[in-house]
Formats: sequence, C-alpha cells, structure tokens
Amino acid sequence: MKVTRHLKSGWTLEQEPLYKTHTVGLYIVVSVPSKGLTLIWDKNTRITIELNPDWRNKVCGLCGNFDSNEMNDLQIIGSAVVSSPLAFGNSWKISTPPCSDVTTEIFPCERHSYCSAWAQRRCMIIKGDTFRDCHLTVDPEPYYQACVQESCSCEFEGKFLGFCTAVAAYAEACGDLDVCMNWRTPDLCPVYCDYYNEQGQCRWHYESCGRILTCGTPNHSNQKLEGEKQLYMYTV
Repeated sequence: MKVTRHLKSGWTLEQEPLYKTHTVGLYIVVSVPSKGLTLIWDKNTRITIELNPDWRNKVCGLCGNFDSNEMNDLQIIGSAVVSSPLAFGNSWKISTPPCSDVTTEIFPCERHSYCSAWAQRRCMIIKGDTFRDCHLTVDPEPYYQACVQESCSCEFEGKFLGFCTAVAAYAEACGDLDVCMNWRTPDLCPVYCDYYNEQGQCRWHYESCGRILTCGTPNHSNQKLEGEKQLYMYTV
C-alpha cells in the first residue's frame, strides 16, 4: 500500500509519497522514503527501526545515536553517558503528562514469579540441540537471558507470544551470519500459512531456508528477517 499527499506548486499538482507498507515474510514493513526511515514489525511484540546512513550521528534517545558504538548507547539528555538503565530511561521522559522517576528496577520474572520456571525451561531451546549449529557463531547466552525476561514480561495468556518473539530474535541473528535454523514446528510457534492462501491467486508455504517471492513486492530492507525465508509464495 502506498499513501500519498497532493502538493500544489504554482499551478502544478504534484504527488509525493508519504509512506509505503508491504508484507515481507512474517513482517509488516513501513517505509518513509523522504525521511530515510523504515519500521519493521513482527505483528507481535517486536519492532525494528532502520535508518538511512545519512542519519548517522544525527539521532539520540532511547534507541541510541546510530554511531556503531555500543559503549555510548546509554547517553542521557545533555550528552553525558550513564551506566544505569534507570537513569537513562528517566532522562528521556516527556514532560507532558508528568510522571515520577522509576527508582527500583523490578525484573519481569520477579513480578510474575509463576512464569519463571516455565520461561527458563522453554527458553533452553536456544541453548539446546535445536540451535546447536549456531552456538559457535552467535553466543546464545544473552539471547537466552533475554528470552527468559521476555517470556516472563507477558501476562499468563500472552507468555507464549513473548517466548516466540525472543526465540525468533536468536534465529534471525543466526540467519544474519548465514546459519539457517529450522526451529518452528506445528507445536512450537507455528506459522499458519494456509491462512494466507486465496484460491486461484498466490499460495503460501512455510520453509525455513527457502527463497522468498513476494508477488511483485520487492524487499528493500537491508536486514535479513527471521521469517523472510520462512514464509514465501508462488503463483499458481
């Protein structure tokens, strides 16, 4: 889908694209060409922001300053760098509506203790045989820890959703380094491809390491998406 606006320049009516949206595999991609900005949403709990290289060293905030230096990502308003995530987050609060500073960090598994054992057990898939071929390429430990916290952060009904998002992040990191992981099953974070099928048009299929054909919609993202090679379609 392309959204445009009409601009009147003298007596000439011009069209300027505001943003475009399209689906790539499991993701919805929203691109804003005039701003050099792309948003990638997995339709669940994860969103990725891609910026044109022209934005390098020209942004700041909760997402960092886009200078390829992870050591200064916790930069607060005023250019100082702190070590506390709480101080970092508090510094970027908006003034309206006013809200008090967060003074105590409560981890999700402490808030939802009933999820902790479940999360640790399920997230072991990242450190287990399923992802064994990727362990020497991408360190699984930080992804395992993130998976546990992400799984605990959801309410009871939604914890499975947080788990799937976290495991997909590790699969995507492996795919970025050309290590393809076939980890989804009908019982584990399944992809219901049949939902997308329309009789006589395009037919969707799931394949962990297949190629993607998007029926005329090119993928302009520079990032390899975990689901990009897993959900593809061909014309019948």
